[in-house]
Amino acid sequence: MREALVYEKLKEGLVRCQVCQRRCLVAEGKTGFCLTKRNKGGKLVSLNYGLIRGVQLDPIEKKPFYHFRPGAWVPSIGNFGCNFRCKQCLNWWCSWGEPAQILLRKILAGEPAEIIKPEQLISDFKKAGYKSIAFTYNEPVVWAEYVLDASKLAKQEGFFTVFVTNGSWTKETLDKIGKFIDAANIDFKGFSDKTYSKMGAFFGQVPEMAKYAQEKHKIFIEITTLLIPGINDGKEELEEMTRWMVKHLGPKTPWHLSRFDPDLAPDKSFQALPQTSVKDLDKAAAIGKKSGLKFIYIWAPGQNLPGGLYAQGNTFCPKCGQLAIERTAWQPKLVGIDKNGCCSNCQEDLNVKL
Repeated sequence: MREALVYEKLKEGLVRCQVCQRRCLVAEGKTGFCLTKRNKGGKLVSLNYGLIRGVQLDPIEKKPFYHFRPGAWVPSIGNFGCNFRCKQCLNWWCSWGEPAQILLRKILAGEPAEIIKPEQLISDFKKAGYKSIAFTYNEPVVWAEYVLDASKLAKQEGFFTVFVTNGSWTKETLDKIGKFIDAANIDFKGFSDKTYSKMGAFFGQVPEMAKYAQEKHKIFIEITTLLIPGINDGKEELEEMTRWMVKHLGPKTPWHLSRFDPDLAPDKSFQALPQTSVKDLDKAAAIGKKSGLKFIYIWAPGQNLPGGLYAQGNTFCPKCGQLAIERTAWQPKLVGIDKNGCCSNCQEDLNVKL
């Protein structure tokens, strides 16, 4: 067990976790909402340090990142536990589901588990020729202790680091790990407490912390929204969210829209919802465009969708309209962009980090 990254000691043996925006108050012998932090004798400890659920080598576009290091391949690692209980979660088994809970209970009971030290992880990646790392699958903030140690070592070796997150980190956590994170794809599930609670999530200060990550720590930000019919596809809320993005993150912030598939949802009530239609994805994209967003992408795998795969993945210059990056699935082709990430025709900054 490793001491938690940031927490506050209170009276009568209580501690308040400061790692995520829930800021759980944890009594002696108890765990926080994420199930990964335990109060042990007035000291908050992490139960999931080094519990790596495996390594998957992915194109960075799959995370998704379309404007950060296009064409790169990145080894992706996850852990166990989550501070949300999203009813649409694709990785429920390693985040909040029973398999994750069983493993964490075993750790809590003192049973041994296979631990991969950060030094071993980065050394293995270096030997394999990797020069990057993605923290993903479950919410990285709940294993921020390991993320910090691993990303420090990664940066020493010249790696770039990316975070795939629900955005629930606190200023305290960002001020510890922010300097070691190059880019983050943040999931904007909606733009209200009401919408987030429908999903089993927690709105908190997600937008504000996205802005703080960008402004204070210069983390490159891309935003993703899984559009769920009847849950987060309301016109007014999408307008409010995209206008906020334009004002506070910038009009060239990439926004990724993806299709909800009820067959992949772990919750029965969400299994009864319809899949997202192409029409609704296009409507959401139009809202974002009207708000002023310049780069909007759609990824709708077509397994159960009439007409098959639907994607709007190409990057066009917002000034002259030239095709800058052509994408087939997750494979990008740089066709109209220079080495500085600008349009090769008119030199407009495309907010692309090559």
